[in-house]
Amino acid sequence: MEKTDNEDHLLKDDLDENENVLCDYIAIFTRNSRIISGDRRVLLYRGQPNIKFDVTPSVFRSSLVLKEHELINELLLRMPNEFVNISGSFECLVKMQHYGLPTRLLDVTTNPLVALYFACISDEENDGEVLVFCENMEHPGSFDVQRISALANYNGSTENQMISYLQERNLLPKDRDAQGISTELKNTRSRKYIAVATPMNNERIKRQQGAFLIAGIPEIEGNNPFEKCPFDIKPLLSKVEDDGLNWSIAIPKEKKAILLQELDALGINRGFLFPELEHQATHIRDKYII
Repeated sequence: MEKTDNEDHLLKDDLDENENVLCDYIAIFTRNSRIISGDRRVLLYRGQPNIKFDVTPSVFRSSLVLKEHELINELLLRMPNEFVNISGSFECLVKMQHYGLPTRLLDVTTNPLVALYFACISDEENDGEVLVFCENMEHPGSFDVQRISALANYNGSTENQMISYLQERNLLPKDRDAQGISTELKNTRSRKYIAVATPMNNERIKRQQGAFLIAGIPEIEGNNPFEKCPFDIKPLLSKVEDDGLNWSIAIPKEKKAILLQELDALGINRGFLFPELEHQATHIRDKYII
């Protein structure tokens, strides 16, 4: 397969027109797996229908990050019984995301074919993209995950406000000196995002082999370092170690329809990935539309 000038991208000219289109991508995905064979890290994939899109959680769009705490609190006030038996902030965000509330979670999958489906499913006028993350997965209960998850409901603008907020929730120690506490908080905030292993507690996550990236509250140049602001995760991918992985795989717009047909032949379609009744009905309808 011929290389392009940009080694980080597999571009449309790299595809062999004489072969099954899906096979070309499967070859890339299996090559990725061989590269990290024996590595403790996990390959994660995200499909986006437009290669020009940023990689941002939904709450970072339309200035919603400034109202993040209001979104969360209003849902908790309206539906308190839905969250009674949920043990932590991360689990709350997962449920909110599942039902459509904008959050700082970003959906990813361990199955590259699922990501390929999402890269093809819409925006027929633009090339799509499959993004590749090679990450150490963390447990939802880890301190950094819980701290960042809890900060989703934070609305302060100073270091003392952030420290007090987390200490009230027992997510920062109270028995250390101010320097020690500040250092621990800084270490958490240095993590722009964390890959989190998601409990397979609903059928959609199981079928999509889903996981999440949770975006942090890092220091962004030109902004108050203790105030929330949106940022794009995509530029961070191009700065990973040169381990031979393609961090971005382009999906030519003219290949989207055939890729969806070939994925459907393997059982990767809307009916499988979205088990809810409304999606099953839509999938059946689309089968009969000529």
